Formats: sequence, structure tokens, C-alpha cells
Amino acid sequence: MKNTLLLGCILAMFFAACKQDSKGAGNQNEPENNFASPRLLAGHWVAIDFCSRADQYGSVLDAMNNAHLPYAFAISFDPNKPDSAICHNGIESWTLPVQFNDDTLELKNASQGKSVFLVYNSQGQKDITMFDATKGRAQLDRFIKSAANTLNGTAAFTTALNHNLFNGAFFAPGKNGGENIQFTPGGFILNWPLFDRYKVCYAGDCFVAGSEIDVITLYRSDKENSEQIFGFRYDETNANLEFYRLAPAGGDKSAYAVKESVYKFSRKRG
Repeated sequence: MKNTLLLGCILAMFFAACKQDSKGAGNQNEPENNFASPRLLAGHWVAIDFCSRADQYGSVLDAMNNAHLPYAFAISFDPNKPDSAICHNGIESWTLPVQFNDDTLELKNASQGKSVFLVYNSQGQKDITMFDATKGRAQLDRFIKSAANTLNGTAAFTTALNHNLFNGAFFAPGKNGGENIQFTPGGFILNWPLFDRYKVCYAGDCFVAGSEIDVITLYRSDKENSEQIFGFRYDETNANLEFYRLAPAGGDKSAYAVKESVYKFSRKRG
């Protein structure tokens, strides 16, 4: 009861303009307006607060440990299925029934029969604020609509996460550093002869080094079974990036220890 009252107070305080009359989500012939609707929200919305924290810390692990995990990393809306929304957490995707009430959306039965609420900011930045009190204390997360042309919400989120973690160009320190290296939001690596693809660990059992270091998979798309896992870490300024060799710890193939630094790059400024 306390959690329900708390969530109600938050919604009333920040979004007093929300109407009380509930509107059906399935009417495709409803008049156009600025309120949230399946057509207006169509696409993939990504948890940009989490991505921004990853940018700030230069680390997925620190983004998790210094704040909280959002209920979902991405939410997808399909105007052809107006009564539901698809949530993605990096491991699986699931569909929830959705009820529209002007700019407020209720994702029903999100967890243990409780709802998660989304409020669309139709007057400002056109973003969504998620209110999640399913685990006790209410958590707030901001979502923005992805501009990436991806097939699903998971890919939209990884594109945003990659952009925030590896934005800009890098170079290998030294006189023979070669061309600038770029880690594109789509998971490509440009101008690094050893690898041309990468995948950042952000969910599931890929955190093989525990909380010791972030994990990334590097590989070449033209070579079979070329995947190699490394730890990666920025310095305190987020200007210098190092990749570390990982090796099984004590014969346990599911746990890895951080070994020596194997690749070093610096972010190009300006």
C-alpha cells in the first residue's frame, strides 16, 4: 500500500496535467494530438540514463553498481499491436499489456502483479520517464526514442550503449600508432587489423570476471571461431583505454582472472 501511495504521489507531483478519463489503446482512427499513442510512440525506446552513466564512468559495471538497473533496457511499441509493449533486458524479451491515459502509460503485470508506469513528455524533449515501484522504493529512468534503424529494442539499446562507451576516435600511443581506430555504435571496429567487430557485456553470464573488470568480445568477421574475450578499463579521465587478457581462474572455466594489459589506446581530443 505504501509503495502504491508513493508512486501515486510522484505521478501527481510531476505530471498533474494527466487526465482521469482512460482512452483505449486500440483505436487506430483516433484524432491526431500530442498525447502518447501507439502510432506516436512506434519504435524502440532505450534507457538513456543507464547509457549516460556508462559514459560517465566508462564502465557498464560501474553504471550498475553506482545506481540501479532499469526495469528494462529498451521498450518497443508497434502500432499494429496497440494493446501491448515489448520489453527487453538483454537476455530475453517479453510482452506486457499497456493502457494509455493521455501521456501516461501503464504496463500491467510487470512484476508480481504490479504495474510499471511510463509518462511521455509531449511538451519538452519528447522523452519517457519510467516509474518503477515493483521492487519497493520507486525508481526513475529516462528513455529516448532510438534513431538507429535496428530490428529490435535489444539492438537499439546496444547501439546507444556502444555510442556512449566508445564515442570518438582512438589511437595507439607512440610514433607508429597508425590510423585512428573507431568503435562504431553498430559494433564495428574500423582500422584495427586484428579485429573488426566487438560486443560489450551488459547482461547475462558474460561477466566472467565478476565485478573486477568490464568484459568485451573482440573478433574478426571473416574468420570462424575468432572470438576472444578481454577485460577493458578506462583511466580516471576516460581518455585512455586498455584491454586486458583474461584467463580461467583455478581451473574454473566459468570464472576468469584479470592478467596483463595487451592493448592500449588513447581517445583523440578535438
